[in-house]
Amino acid sequence: MQLTRGRPLRYDAKRMAFLFTMMLSAKVVDCEISSSALDDLDGTKGTLPGDREAQFMRLREAVERVASVAFEQQGRRTGERVRVFSKHVKAL
Repeated sequence: MQLTRGRPLRYDAKRMAFLFTMMLSAKVVDCEISSSALDDLDGTKGTLPGDREAQFMRLREAVERVASVAFEQQGRRTGERVRVFSKHVKAL
């Protein structure tokens, strides 16, 4: 079963990742995508923290597709955050 769209949350500068949710049936799945993975999807480097939300929104469809694939590869562990890194983006 594939994940469906949830909510964008925020950029976490400490984690250097954008946090968002997706849904599996009626369950919320916490997700994050690293700054470098966002930049890889965008074909850029060094996007400023204040620009990460706009970047996420612009790339949202691609981010969600990569997160769904990563979720499937990680084995559907309940309560565990789906983490998307550059290696996931490059694998597509």
